[in-house]
Amino acid sequence: MKRGMLFALIVALLLSLGGAAFAGMQFVTLVTGSTGGTYYPVGTIFANHFNQALLKDGVKWSAQSSGGSTENLDMLNKGEAEMAIAMCNLTGFAYTGTNRYEGKEYPNLRYVFGLWPEASQFVYAKNSGITGWDTLKGKKIAVGPPASGTEFSTRVVLKGLAGLTFDDIVPEYLGYSEAGQAIQNGRIDAALLEAGIPTSAVTELYAGRTEVDMLPIEGELLEKLVAEAPWYAPVVIPAETYPKQDKDVPLVGVKCALLASPKLEAELVYKMLQVVYADKENFLKEHAVFYKVDFENPLAGLYGAPLHAGAVKFYQEKGFEIPEALIPPEMK
Repeated sequence: MKRGMLFALIVALLLSLGGAAFAGMQFVTLVTGSTGGTYYPVGTIFANHFNQALLKDGVKWSAQSSGGSTENLDMLNKGEAEMAIAMCNLTGFAYTGTNRYEGKEYPNLRYVFGLWPEASQFVYAKNSGITGWDTLKGKKIAVGPPASGTEFSTRVVLKGLAGLTFDDIVPEYLGYSEAGQAIQNGRIDAALLEAGIPTSAVTELYAGRTEVDMLPIEGELLEKLVAEAPWYAPVVIPAETYPKQDKDVPLVGVKCALLASPKLEAELVYKMLQVVYADKENFLKEHAVFYKVDFENPLAGLYGAPLHAGAVKFYQEKGFEIPEALIPPEMK
């Protein structure tokens, strides 16, 4: 047999074997958020750790940027993604078909692991004329991508703290990186950047040439907002979290979580949680937001939807008490 023909046969055989291995691989898509927020880098960290530990089992994870919580919940419920990071308030609304999801329940949502509180960081340019929540009327404000969790939160925060709707401002539907650039360029006045801290887009804003600051949420304003949106809780951003931020900033936040489809095998979700707890110290080194994750109370703040069956098995073995509301229907 000629050498060229032999080489061609070897290549064809290798491609065939590679294709067979590829066909037998299970792919898990983890949808996150915009690249300037916290979800995307954290989702990438999760995917990397799961791949390092479990790729040998024939499963490969990939983190995908997205419009954030709302899009993620849609994709998870429709089966367009197997995992997601999302805010717990929106997850609870979607699962129960309440609030903004009135009349359309999302049954395919399961919690895996409680993450950090999302801080509602309302960042504004100091040269914008903004001095408080009562000075926002008519301002150009980034409100997040269309139909995102940030858009929903911006509506709630503006109404609760300033008595405003989107008709009272000039809403700009921008992701976090785009919003930061727009503030720096003077195209908009402010943005609500609701994410775990530190948030890369906020870091870039504080380090930029345009001077910025954050509007605090405390005292009567805090009480007013929590009365209207009880899923919020106080959060403080410590001084020096961001460049030139020389004082603590009192805000509010809402918990977010790692979610999975109920169609994802229970044993796989169980193994993922084993990886999370085994690699805890490395997670802490890779992103500061993991210091805000309560590994000792991973079920705290999970709202409105149940756990994944694999998560139930893991937490029961770890000795956690699981509330009845978090037991999924397939285990009842």
